[in-house]
Amino acid sequence: MPTTLFFALLTLTEPLKFGTNVSLTTPDNAVNQVQCILHNMDMPFELQSLPWLRARREVKLDRLDGYFTTHLTSEMSQHGKLSSPIYLENWYWFTHPDSVNKDLKKLRYGVVHGSYQANWFKTQNITSLLEVNSLEEIVNVLHHHRVDKVLLDLDDFNNTADRLGIDAFSYPRSFYRYVPLGVFAANKLINSHPSFLEKFDETIPQCAPAPFYLSQGEQVQILNTLLEPIKALISQPIITDAAAQSNHIKLTNKALRIADEHWIKEVKTHQHDLAKNMLLTDASLYLKQWQRQFKGIITEIIVTDKQGKNVAISKITSDYWQGDENKFSLVYQQSLAYRFDSVEYDASTHHFQVQLSLPIKNAKGDHIGVIILGVDVEKALHSFNNNALN
Repeated sequence: MPTTLFFALLTLTEPLKFGTNVSLTTPDNAVNQVQCILHNMDMPFELQSLPWLRARREVKLDRLDGYFTTHLTSEMSQHGKLSSPIYLENWYWFTHPDSVNKDLKKLRYGVVHGSYQANWFKTQNITSLLEVNSLEEIVNVLHHHRVDKVLLDLDDFNNTADRLGIDAFSYPRSFYRYVPLGVFAANKLINSHPSFLEKFDETIPQCAPAPFYLSQGEQVQILNTLLEPIKALISQPIITDAAAQSNHIKLTNKALRIADEHWIKEVKTHQHDLAKNMLLTDASLYLKQWQRQFKGIITEIIVTDKQGKNVAISKITSDYWQGDENKFSLVYQQSLAYRFDSVEYDASTHHFQVQLSLPIKNAKGDHIGVIILGVDVEKALHSFNNNALN
């Protein structure tokens, strides 16, 4: 999305001035999130239009206080700081059908001038470009085969093609990456209002967009590679026996809460005694060894019993009891063969993860627990899209 945002804070009594080239009437975009955040911060603001490249230049000239961006470039790091992510874009490569088998070295790429993708192309040394001024133009030039390939947000491409009367699904697509958008606050703003970014970040959860879920096609891609190995894993006696043995020890709701609170307290104080002891069990060691074959695609594994208590883990978990969470309750004793949770962004690792849950059954077919796997979405989807640029 070639979104651009800027804002200039004049005084406490004058509004923040924002600029964006995204339609202000479009639902569920990054502008909506910023509007919500600033409303909740009780900060007046106005919206205007301004190209992204010009916003950067105006910040350098100390005439603006910020803009939207996907990442903090080394060039701009001395001019301000980036907020936590406020919105998630889903970047895909879209290829003209007649260019699918074309020599990669001869591909013609199209991009919207001044967009995040244009800046990203520069970091990837992609120089064979046709630059246009809008989303409508870039979709049209692909449609008329003036370029072979474009990189756009999935919703942007689908919605724009629909407005133009173009069949979006006639263009082969492949996942490239998720891109978190944040607000860049210039030194001018930070110096005059030191608490702005802190308060902005604190308010983000109040305005979080609806949970982001994998598309059906993305789920199928992941399942095609992972489902059968996971089924083989949960049929192993070392896993089913661990769950069955734990089921012989039934805790009361009060005891579950106490055990969970103890585990969480240890994790927060970096003691980890309970978690470390569980990591040394045969079942946990087996999980850790099994996980290695996926080279980072699977980030963690939790095996629970039928109460949702941890039975085996491949890494230290934040809590002990999973029974009060959807990843357990919507799978255990349900008809679902599997369930994907929403995609989450880990700010500390800059990775996007989704949790995949499957029921664990004994030889009779009875539910005896649940297995929950963390999947690094970008690594997983990249491994299924060999034609995507890396």
